[in-house]
Amino acid sequence: MVVKTSQEDELVSKWLIEEGFNVRKLEAQPHFKIAWGLDVYTQPPLHVNLKIFRPEGKDDRYVLLLGVAVSPEHKKKLSELSAEEALRFSSKLMYRIISVCPTCNTGLQPSPVDLQAITVARIIFRSELSESYKPRFVEHVYTLINAFFTIVSTFNEEFPVIPPKTKAGKEPSTIL
Repeated sequence: MVVKTSQEDELVSKWLIEEGFNVRKLEAQPHFKIAWGLDVYTQPPLHVNLKIFRPEGKDDRYVLLLGVAVSPEHKKKLSELSAEEALRFSSKLMYRIISVCPTCNTGLQPSPVDLQAITVARIIFRSELSESYKPRFVEHVYTLINAFFTIVSTFNEEFPVIPPKTKAGKEPSTIL
């Protein structure tokens, strides 16, 4: 299905570029049906990636999506927990994410006791988008970025993993 870029799509792209994000066309997986989308990255040294898209068949909305895969080191630490301890950790993580973004849809996948990925999504309706909506739109984007830092911080609080120093002797600024 070929969909023309809309005025709202152009507005979203413009706002992201004006805010200094790196933006490129979203290359979706075949099972991931989208009408239009962007891959959005924060500027270095951080590397937070968001997806912003209009789902195929739901042309009235945009989805702002953060997906975070649990690192191998943290998966190992989680696998050492009992089911009760894993559920307790996942509950704490979910509570913190919801505290940062109470209007987001958050998922722990495949389950809270076998946590391998976290998704945080925010829906924005196309009817809301106009030039005057830019501050709220940008706030939604930064809320998802803060959700990323909440996820990273919660893992690092519970399961500290100190990365090896780089050749320059500096440690990376985020770990997950």
